[in-house]
Amino acid sequence: MLSIIGSLIGLVGSTGPELLKRYMDLKQDKADKAHELAIMAQQAEDQRDMKLIESVGAANVQIQKSDQKINSRASQWVVDLAGTVRPLITYFFFLEFVLLTFLLAMGSITIEFYTTIWGAETQTAFSTILAFWFGQRLVSKWSK
Repeated sequence: MLSIIGSLIGLVGSTGPELLKRYMDLKQDKADKAHELAIMAQQAEDQRDMKLIESVGAANVQIQKSDQKINSRASQWVVDLAGTVRPLITYFFFLEFVLLTFLLAMGSITIEFYTTIWGAETQTAFSTILAFWFGQRLVSKWSK
């Protein structure tokens, strides 16, 4: 009986490490393949993002070329007038904000009237306009 148990222990002792090594190799191989698939999926997503960015950039270039072509045929006062639209909108929004705040501080309008005119939508538009101008300024400084 002891010889049978000894033989089994010897068999398990001689084949056990090799079986354990094969099991661990298979487990590691499966993890490596999963990691490679994840990397490939990320690379495919990155390529899609790059193609989207490149297409948006190409569209912006075409828009700029079209705009320059139109502006080359337009009168100078029309080009100047078109260039003042965004700044004028910004100035009017700022003027509205200052005027409403001043009127509220002087007691000429109620807080309800103030919040009706200078509500969440108006605040969102004003913050978007300011972010555009300051963002454009930051980008122009970076590009120099």
